[in-house]
Amino acid sequence: MTSRTLAHAYAGTPLPENPVFLPGPNPMTAYGDLRFIESKGQAIVPVQRAFFGRERKAINRIHWMFPPNKDERVASLLNWIEAMRYDLAMYGLHKFLQGRERGGLFVNADFTPSEDPAQPAFDWITFDELQRTQDKTLQESVAFYNPGVQTVLFVFLPSQSGNSLAIWRRKLPVPSNVRLAVGVELGLAMAGLRREKDYVVHVDE
Repeated sequence: MTSRTLAHAYAGTPLPENPVFLPGPNPMTAYGDLRFIESKGQAIVPVQRAFFGRERKAINRIHWMFPPNKDERVASLLNWIEAMRYDLAMYGLHKFLQGRERGGLFVNADFTPSEDPAQPAFDWITFDELQRTQDKTLQESVAFYNPGVQTVLFVFLPSQSGNSLAIWRRKLPVPSNVRLAVGVELGLAMAGLRREKDYVVHVDE
């Protein structure tokens, strides 16, 4: 078992310096050949108060109902995610197997990575860290999904002040051939998880 802290999640997985994205009609990238940029926490820093602040309740910090087409950055990013859904699902499975704990992929629609400004940058955040948000939807989304079947991904857009954010969720299907290819490792990781009732959702209502 590796560390389940946010610091470990931000450490990321070593990937090539020049990520390559190849969306197409059959985006079944080989499991070991995924190429994505990781922000290593940089994309989360501007929204620390929005995600984890204690001055206001979660319902006033994290907003789920905003239409995504109202902001071009969000709409464009969500379209890209849809085109890359299988690759991203495999990437999320890889992150789960690496850390042996449920988590979600997070991407800041307002963040530009220095490695490649044209690409998004991702962070993997585990359930234990998401408890600190005290947002019910975030916690339940990550606590009760099956990592071998889907990856949960969140796109968020900070307010200008950084005190709040709008957020959107996508559930991405893991290709069955990939699930079969890592079946033994996946079975061991799933067996090592805590029981579902032990995922305690913290809310401030």
